[in-house]
Amino acid sequence: MLRFRPLEPRDVDFVAEVMTAVRPPGSAIDPVVLRYEWENEQSGTQAVRHIAERDGARVGFAVLERAVEGPARAHATLFGDLVRAARDPLELDELVAFGEGRAFADGATVVRAFADEHDQLRAGVLSARGYREDRRSKRWELDLVAERQRIEAMTLRSRERMKREGVRVLTLADDPDPERYEKIWRMSEEASADTPRTLPRTEETLEDYLAFFRAPDIREDRVWIARVADDVVGISVLSYPPVRGPVGTAWTATARSVRGRGVARALKCETLVQAMALGVAHVRTGNDGANAPILHINETMGYRPIPGAIHFLKQRPG
Repeated sequence: MLRFRPLEPRDVDFVAEVMTAVRPPGSAIDPVVLRYEWENEQSGTQAVRHIAERDGARVGFAVLERAVEGPARAHATLFGDLVRAARDPLELDELVAFGEGRAFADGATVVRAFADEHDQLRAGVLSARGYREDRRSKRWELDLVAERQRIEAMTLRSRERMKREGVRVLTLADDPDPERYEKIWRMSEEASADTPRTLPRTEETLEDYLAFFRAPDIREDRVWIARVADDVVGISVLSYPPVRGPVGTAWTATARSVRGRGVARALKCETLVQAMALGVAHVRTGNDGANAPILHINETMGYRPIPGAIHFLKQRPG
């Protein structure tokens, strides 16, 4: 039997270790980044976090996230897992039952949960509890050593195309526009609204978006943006975890007005060339499986598929 208590600040490192142990190889979770994300959660979202204990020892965690208001309030997202020594179908089922029970009791009509594609144990537990597969997220890895010439050649072509298109590409640190953050936020909200999804999203405030740029894995001299005249029309960012974990795409987005003009590719190229100059050997990215344009870019840039994630949904009984 598991017992649950509220998660305390001292538990964040433990949660990062649990998450790292169950994820695919090379997908470590940085505890510094995790702590920052939890301390700066989106203002339109509330999270309830618990530690699972057995015989007084920590063996897992459960996190339940819901929108504060609006249509998304009807849905809850469940995260959580167990240390490997305690990770069997019965105890994992008990952990999931605790989280979904809290969600349904609090009025949620749908609970969302995830399982990595390689994690048959977790997928089996969710399926047995009545969760159905909703969609899949694709993950990719790029070998910057093996694909260096391809990326450098593609970058040169993209730079020439951006000149012809009248698009200026630069880092956020080099942009003097005092309104640059608000412009990036508005463009990103437009792009996020167009991202394939099943459940409604919670809109991000400017204050929430500013917190993204202050995160310990984000640096403004490694944030690449695209401008057309006075408008910001694109962004691409690589996350550089300070403690552990892969360097990977944190966000790439373009305005509707420039899609199909190679802006996303040009921005991603600049992030990759910069990563190579910094000595990074591999980078990762992830996208919804229905996002055809970005999947095409990944393939042509030399990314190779690695295990992705399965999204599950469960309706409230009755």
